[in-house]
Amino acid sequence: MISPRLLPVLASLALALPARGAQLSYHLNGTVTRVVGSAVGALGALGVQHDAPVSIDWTVELTTPVHSTNPAVNSTEYWATTPSNGITSITIKIGSWTATGGDPSAPGTIAVNRVIVGGGTAANPAQTLDISRTATDTQSLVTAGDPNDSEIVLNLFAPAGGASTDNALGDQDPTRYRESTGFVMGRTGIEVDFSMPGPDPTVKCRASQLASAGTLCQTSFGCLAAHAKAASRDPQNAKLDACVQKAHDRFVAAFDAAATAAARRGASCGTSEDGATFADDFATAESHAVTIVASVQPQNTPVVSSWYAGAGAMCGAAAKAEAKNVIKSSGQVARLRESARLKLGTAASKAVAKAESKGVVFAPEPDVAGLVSAVDALVDDLVGIVDGH
Repeated sequence: MISPRLLPVLASLALALPARGAQLSYHLNGTVTRVVGSAVGALGALGVQHDAPVSIDWTVELTTPVHSTNPAVNSTEYWATTPSNGITSITIKIGSWTATGGDPSAPGTIAVNRVIVGGGTAANPAQTLDISRTATDTQSLVTAGDPNDSEIVLNLFAPAGGASTDNALGDQDPTRYRESTGFVMGRTGIEVDFSMPGPDPTVKCRASQLASAGTLCQTSFGCLAAHAKAASRDPQNAKLDACVQKAHDRFVAAFDAAATAAARRGASCGTSEDGATFADDFATAESHAVTIVASVQPQNTPVVSSWYAGAGAMCGAAAKAEAKNVIKSSGQVARLRESARLKLGTAASKAVAKAESKGVVFAPEPDVAGLVSAVDALVDDLVGIVDGH
């Protein structure tokens, strides 16, 4: 599994050109700016407090039939006629509290379900995307168990335009509305406000888990390198197994601790995998590099040991460069990874040349390029798993 380059941490969006009858799902991150009303304490206990990360997800049915236009302000309003069109779902998550779109068809419910797209004229390029949906929430803290007059509202604003090509549903890119706000409001005056886009709540966890994966990678290959140097002293692989198990246990503890810390902060990780599952995935990916080393014939001890040590150094350095890139994205990650590739290639080639100068004849020629490629793919796998791909 090859990871795409890390996405900008401010927001993410899944978009595709839709077929008729299709839906589009959107995601944004935000930050709580204000909590007011009588439920402040109860909401705070669930993690709803100033500066807490907000996760916003919604889905829109693109063939919503009812709409009206206002040419004077280049505005189009879409509203639902059944629960299966308009905004078909919307969820706001903050800590362990969730607000969700209610069923507008429920008896006695005021059906609030609309999308308004506006602006973007030559005279006034500013664009707006306003979304509102009847809501309920965890423990009914905001909505008091009654969705009437209780709403989730998103007010997306792009002052310079460029957020959509026209007012049609499906042509909106929420990540381009750079000055946006939202709120969940109940009829009793309780309100949770937030700004968008906000920081990616997975950043700290992903960086920590990637750093741990880099340590696992370097340590695991180190175990193989040490074993290769003195394989005759460990004929049953007992020392090798103990070394690998120790690296595994330390990794699992660190990986799971990052997830626990994220949950405690009301944040999240990029993957739902636990450390033990990730370690199994790592072992599978690592085996491709091990196979390349095993293909060296004869199994010259200095070459095998050097190749394993070099593979660990490359993997550890590259994974940790990726971890730093999660915190602060920059072009340095590409340079650092290329440097790690060159170091492994150079060290592996020198080990082979040294063995050949002493009369060792390899058949076939050891696959240095294959080793570098296998370790490079391993790092991509680690990044992909941590990112949830």
